[in-house]
Amino acid sequence: MPPKTDPHDWSRLFERHQRRRGPLSTLIAALVIGMIIVGLIGLTPFVLDQLETNRAIARQTQIALQTREARATAQQAATQSAIPAATPTAPPTPTATPTLMPEPILGRAQVINGGNIRREPRVAAETVMGQVCVGDRVVLLEEQTTNGANRWYRLRVVETVGNCVPERVSAGTEGWVNATLLSAPEP
Repeated sequence: MPPKTDPHDWSRLFERHQRRRGPLSTLIAALVIGMIIVGLIGLTPFVLDQLETNRAIARQTQIALQTREARATAQQAATQSAIPAATPTAPPTPTATPTLMPEPILGRAQVINGGNIRREPRVAAETVMGQVCVGDRVVLLEEQTTNGANRWYRLRVVETVGNCVPERVSAGTEGWVNATLLSAPEP
């Protein structure tokens, strides 16, 4: 049977005794801490760039989802309102074509922030028609203020520049755009 441990042995075994460190171990510890700090400083621009990239991707994904929802809603409405092919139709009657008066133009502007063009001057997924891109030129047909200071313009896209997103509208498209997406109107 092993001998019993003396109480003085227990205190010797379980008490923490600080070891003295020499100058070499202090230097090594300082170098390791310095390398960790330099590494963190070097990674900061990379992390910030990744965060900005993720924000941009999330913004584009949200715009694409809104556009997809709007297309699905429009397609569903078109399917529900389609006339069956078996319905007999009356022959067209000749009518005098009215002379179209050109719409008054409030001014011209340029898109400075890409965003949604809508069927109505309100933010809802079902009103999205497509996207306007930075640099597109438009003519302003009507102005409307909603919710106090929120200005909307009914406009017609007259010139498109580049191809920023697949859901972009073509020249000739008319719809509503929030004033924050446009430059100051020019006469």
